[in-house]
Amino acid sequence: MTKRNGITLSLLAFILTTLPVFAQNSVIISGQDPRRRVITTAVPFLNFAPDSRHSGMADVGVATSPDANSAHWNAGKLAFVDQKTGFSLSYSPWLGQLVDDMSLSYLAGFFKIDENSAFGFDLRYFNMGDIQLTDGRGNELGQFNPRDIAIGGTYSRKLSENLGLGISSRFIHSNLSGIISSVGGNEGKPGIGVGVDVGLYYQKEILTGSKEGSFSWGMNVFNIGPKITYNGAEDLDYIPTNFRLGAAYSVDLNQLNTLTFPLDVNKLLVPTPPVYSINKLGVDLSYLIPQTQNHPLAETLRFTLRYTIPYPMAVARPSINYKDSLNSRNTCDTPV
Repeated sequence: MTKRNGITLSLLAFILTTLPVFAQNSVIISGQDPRRRVITTAVPFLNFAPDSRHSGMADVGVATSPDANSAHWNAGKLAFVDQKTGFSLSYSPWLGQLVDDMSLSYLAGFFKIDENSAFGFDLRYFNMGDIQLTDGRGNELGQFNPRDIAIGGTYSRKLSENLGLGISSRFIHSNLSGIISSVGGNEGKPGIGVGVDVGLYYQKEILTGSKEGSFSWGMNVFNIGPKITYNGAEDLDYIPTNFRLGAAYSVDLNQLNTLTFPLDVNKLLVPTPPVYSINKLGVDLSYLIPQTQNHPLAETLRFTLRYTIPYPMAVARPSINYKDSLNSRNTCDTPV
């Protein structure tokens, strides 16, 4: 009899210690982990690396040598371009292993006004392919082809022989759902906004032994602008404001080859979702009425003041369903 009870208790202990593990894994697999405060923004395509040169260099570019795509990486570099005029056209299939209808296209160009200043323009178009939109209950609302577009201009000027300053501005148009209404009843509409960049670039030629080279550093604050909305003033989203700081060292191996060592640091200037905690204050009162007469605790009043601090809990801000349906497509490759 004793042996049977021991087996039963051991089995019960195994079940009790095993169930929480399964339950915890189930929560993480079936939904988002509330402890992970993921930063999301509208129009993240503005931070996607648009050209193959800097994409192949792990998305560094704030201090590399200037070219036609400098407007994206650092507007201050554009004044140091050696040519009079230049253009660049880039095309990137997006998430090609998952879908076949997404792409990022980028057109950029520049024109040197004089030896110390230059003007540039850029146009980027992000096609997210056909997406089946649903409401909060999973009912289909129809198919739509979300797409984002941004058109910008840049002015860059040398402040000295080695230092340059540039300013860019752009118009942003983001159409994620057409006019399909959200769950709250608000009619969907394209998000419209503006963004401004301010970039600083320093470049100086140096000698490394018998090899000519250069050292450069740069900083850029990208996408400074107001929030945008897709349905109303009560549901506003940050644009991906980003800070870049970097340096680069280049050495000319010969007339046709240059070796560059770049380093960039990026910081997304968007608030992390806050953590809300509720402090609980309580009061307990008790009054003792003993059953026996002349009890020493008779007519005793007890008073307790309680204050508890719960574990922090992340509260996710609700969003529109058509934006949630684009989450897996529209938030990839965003720098942190």
